[in-house]
Amino acid sequence: MQEYGPGIVGEVRFSRRDGGYYVELYDREGTPVGKTGLWVTEAKAKEAARRLAANLGGG
Repeated sequence: MQEYGPGIVGEVRFSRRDGGYYVELYDREGTPVGKTGLWVTEAKAKEAARRLAANLGGG
């Protein structure tokens, strides 16, 4: 797990069926709070996760 925002952590996953990376985001209690779309590279998925975490955190 990697921290993407205050109190928001995520895990990068690869979807074999769809052929791309995405990040599942969770709060401190482990409750799912969001998921990015599919990206061709892991780096792009992580950047999208940082942007989504900023939006979820109100910042």
